[in-house]
Amino acid sequence: MLGLILYAAWWVEWIPRPVLWAVYIPAIPLAVSFCVASYFLKSHPGFPTGGSIWQDREYKLEGDIELDLARLRDDRKHLIASFDTPFKVRRVAYKEDAFADIDRLRADGGRYRNVSNFLQGILIIGSLAATGIAGIIGEYPFLRWVTLGLTFAVGISSGFTGYFKYKERSFYLQQTADAIENEWEAVEVGVGRYKQFGDNEELALAEFVEEIHRLKSEQKKRQQNLEQPPDERAVAE
Repeated sequence: MLGLILYAAWWVEWIPRPVLWAVYIPAIPLAVSFCVASYFLKSHPGFPTGGSIWQDREYKLEGDIELDLARLRDDRKHLIASFDTPFKVRRVAYKEDAFADIDRLRADGGRYRNVSNFLQGILIIGSLAATGIAGIIGEYPFLRWVTLGLTFAVGISSGFTGYFKYKERSFYLQQTADAIENEWEAVEVGVGRYKQFGDNEELALAEFVEEIHRLKSEQKKRQQNLEQPPDERAVAE
């Protein structure tokens, strides 16, 4: 983009040549540096795992790092389940997994929120556009096909929004993630419901695990309720 701007500026006659050279002298090396950096980042995707910037380093993609992390978590779960592990160790592992659940819930909530915003945008823009075109359709009869397409898109968006409840899914996921995060922070500093346990970490962990389990169970129930057809969902509510 920078190179294209510099090339276009060269053909603008009203720009004095001394001004162009004053811009080109620092801009051309900068553009070349951007090209070299882009090529380097393209040929070495991911994140460096060791070594200095001038040494050969192993670059791993974000997906590979997440996969390795998921494998380590699974190995830890299998290790805990394969031995007679004390309840305290199991609760500590459950507490660590709760932090990963926060990221997962927020990622899912963000995905549903993006879909909801996209469909709402189609509803708003499509409705306004169809109304505006309807006012001039008498002068331009061919616009009736545009109105038909807009109405069809608005109807589909409205149907998907009402049936799949993307906004409600996003809200419940974000609500559960915030609740788990609040419990995590409270047990870390010993406030709220965990203040009564003082320095007894084992009792605080037991209370934390019970509360997180309750929050997850409620989220699953809400998710199952949203998965039901609208008529059964109304009866359940």
